[in-house]
Amino acid sequence: FFTVAMPHVSFRTNYRKAYRTVRRPFEKERLDQELKLCGEYGLRCKREIWRVQYMLSKVRKAARTLLMCDLKDPKRLFETPPLIRRLKRYGVLTDEENSLDDILKLTTQIFMERRLQTKVFKLNLAKSIHHARVLIRQRHIRVGKQVVNVPSFLVRTDSEKHIDLAVDSPYGNGRPGRVARRRAAQRAAAGGDDEDV
Repeated sequence: FFTVAMPHVSFRTNYRKAYRTVRRPFEKERLDQELKLCGEYGLRCKREIWRVQYMLSKVRKAARTLLMCDLKDPKRLFETPPLIRRLKRYGVLTDEENSLDDILKLTTQIFMERRLQTKVFKLNLAKSIHHARVLIRQRHIRVGKQVVNVPSFLVRTDSEKHIDLAVDSPYGNGRPGRVARRRAAQRAAAGGDDEDV
């Protein structure tokens, strides 16, 4: 008998949930706060808030476990600088904030401000926060040379100045869109009819 080899799959799909649902679903203060965040940052659903909160809780948990270690503990000495450096790279911590206590002061809003959707709106590339989301989803925005169509993309501080309209976008220097091309053709046709008369 010969054995049939399984096809090799070079990628792995991560099936882990990236968010955690709330314990008390009908708490009025939290519902009002989430609705305000959804409107302020142009979010699609509350799951986007929960995803950021889950990320924040993981960062805070890492900081808390390191704070529980002794000051001279090798684990604390080894793991604290990379954690702070990573958060600074994403612009979540400022250059003056260098301690684990500063990580515990982080809020959901600080992470929301680093989203690509918020940055596109703040850079006046879009008329509103909702327009910013549409532009990103329709592949009109690039970060550096890469077109990014994920509104929740966290922008690093060094990438911030490279956010711009995509090269092949009609808003950039690309060819006009489908409707603009059709209208131009109609105008050209109407112009041709006038000349015949």
